[in-house]
Parts: sequence; C-alpha cells; structure tokens
Amino acid sequence: MKGLYPMTTADIVIIGGGVVGVSIAYQLAARGASHVLLLEREEIASGSSGRATGGIRQQFADAIDIRFSIEGVRFYEQFTAAQRDAEVKPPRFLQYGYLFLVTAPESWQAMQRHVALQQSLGVPTQLLSPREVQERVPQLRVDEVIGATFCPTDGYSDTPDMTRALAHAAQQRGVVIRDHSPVTGITIAHGKVQAIQTPTETIATPLVINAAGASAALIARLVGIHDLPVRPLRRQLFLTEPFAALPRDVPMVVDVQTGFHFRRRGESVVVTMPLPESAEEAAMSEQLAPAAFALTVNEQFWSAIQSEARRLCPPLASAALARTWSGLYEMTPDEHPVLGKTEVEGFLCACGFSGHGFMHSPMAAKLMAELILDGASATLDIEPFSIERFRTGNLLPITHLL
Repeated sequence: MKGLYPMTTADIVIIGGGVVGVSIAYQLAARGASHVLLLEREEIASGSSGRATGGIRQQFADAIDIRFSIEGVRFYEQFTAAQRDAEVKPPRFLQYGYLFLVTAPESWQAMQRHVALQQSLGVPTQLLSPREVQERVPQLRVDEVIGATFCPTDGYSDTPDMTRALAHAAQQRGVVIRDHSPVTGITIAHGKVQAIQTPTETIATPLVINAAGASAALIARLVGIHDLPVRPLRRQLFLTEPFAALPRDVPMVVDVQTGFHFRRRGESVVVTMPLPESAEEAAMSEQLAPAAFALTVNEQFWSAIQSEARRLCPPLASAALARTWSGLYEMTPDEHPVLGKTEVEGFLCACGFSGHGFMHSPMAAKLMAELILDGASATLDIEPFSIERFRTGNLLPITHLL
C-alpha cells in the first residue's frame, strides 16, 4: 500500500498542533533545526489549546512547577514584545495577576509556606489581608476570607491566538505545518522509528515527538507502548454576556477551597470550576473509551457556578450567560508531564500536562530542544519526567495549593 502514497522525509516530526507541539516546533527552529514537520489532525489550536482559560501563574506549591512557570512568564513577555510587528501578532499577555482567596485556617497556613517558597525562587508573591483584597477588587465579598495571595507578574492570555502566533513564527523559521493530517501509523524496525503515516502520505523520519495532548496514549499505542498513563479529563467553561461590573484589569480570581475562578475576556467574563467526575466517567477515561473524549456540556452546572459567585462575587451571579463549552485536560497519575525518550528509539513524548500546558509549554519545549539538539537537557534535568517513573513507582510528588 505504501506505493499509493508519496514518500517525503523530515528530520523531526511533531504530532499535535496545540500549544505544546507548536512551542517545541518554534524552539527547535529558533535554535536552527531544519526539516521540522508538524502534523495536526484538524487545525492549529483546535483541541484543548483552543478551549483553555489561558492562565499563566507562578503560584504553585512545589519548586518544579514554579520553575516551569517562571520560564513561561519570561517567554511570553519576550515573545509578545518581539512579535509586535509580525504579520500574525500574538495576543497581549495581560499581567493583571492571580489572586487566590483563602477561607480555611489550615489552607492559610499552607499558603504562607507556599509563598515563602515562591519568594525564595524570585517570584514576587504577596500576602494580602481581607481589606487589601477588597481594595483591589471591590466587588468581592471578604467576610469569609482569612487572607489571600497575589502575584502581579502572573496573568492570562488568549490561548488559540497565542498558539497560532507561535505557529506562524515557527513557519517563518522553516517549520512545515500540515493541518488535517491525522497520524494513522508509525513504522518501527529494530526498535527504531522509521516513518510515520497519514491518510495521504508516508514520511520517512528518525524522530517523532508525541505532543498529541489528551490523545497521546492512543498515539503511543502506534509504536507498541500501551502504558503511557495520559487520560482525558473534561472541564467546562462559561462565558458571560458583556459585563461591566468588574474592573478591566481584574486579576484571575481563584477560590482555593472550591477551585471556582474567573477572569475577564474582553468585555465579558470567563468563569469555571472543577466539574465533578463520576466513577463511570473516570472508568471510561482510564479505558480511553471514545465517550471520554466527547466535549459534552452540562448546562445545569451554571447554577453551581452562580451559587459560588453569590458567595464570593455577588455581581457576577447576575451576569447573563452567552455560551458554555468544554475542553480536555491531559492527566497523568502525578499530574506532571511526560517528557523525553521512550524505549522506542526516536519516539519521544511531550504530553500529560494536567491542565498546565499553556503556562508550562515554554519550559517543556526548551528542555525538549536541548535534549534533541544537544543530547541532554541543561536548563533542568528532564529525566525525572520520563515515562519510566510510572513503571518504577518513582512518581513526582503531587502538590496542590489547596
């Protein structure tokens, strides 16, 4: 059957046109890599990257995530500044901050420890009193708030537009991007990658990077890896009608106890909260059943959002709802990504970001470029992110701000 398709070649093939795959393509090209091909099954940013909240925060509870986010902030600051005159301009990185509201004493004690760690790594996080919270965002109710943390260099951006701007910048540096090119097969011989197939062509290549997001485990099966523990987890977001009763520069506001959070999107507000996952949904996700990838929405979940809004930001509870949509996180058991080599020579992974792909893709791309072009990562050790940690039980610690 191979004779039916044209044979092309590439030095590096990236599977996935979300922010992770596009970031890797950009960083490889920026460092001089040539013959880089990116394959996207639909269109750039048509998956999770086109449906995300777009937050970029350095307020984490562990040094690994903080370091990844510091690089994310640095990169997006520099990229948006450098591309102002580009044909495809990136959206603004709105550094209005992240404001975490704390209502439980034990959480407040933990948050103070987290802030000390963040500050020790150079992140300018501040501790705020309830009065200072209300001065910053007068619409918030603070009668339950014990305190808050705020980092002024955190913020948010438009994920689909940023991904497309990165894709354009990569193309300007020689990367070839092919939309509507789903990967249907990967040829392996003697334990090494030889070629990759789409419905219309076979591409000879020695190196494939699996950046397929929530579908990464399905791509890994094409090379005989059946234990890549990346599963989809559905998240639902709501967009209000134009809403004037919040400041234009409102930070990303997050309730630590419930995960309820909101930010501006132009004239409107994006609001979300973790959607409860049933045992049946979790089982389908673990099995990678087709239903686990369905982007269904629960319209009744808006009432739960309104209830949280009444508790923390009463004006927001009366906002009119314009639309709702869902997207997929790509979860791993320790909620950290899978990066680097696998037992199949030439098959690398960059997936499993567990909701942090937009903010952590710049560091991940930098590490992957170092591994591929230099033979090892120098900025941080990439080895702890290997798929092998799930086989040996040497998982990275799960840390939450909660």
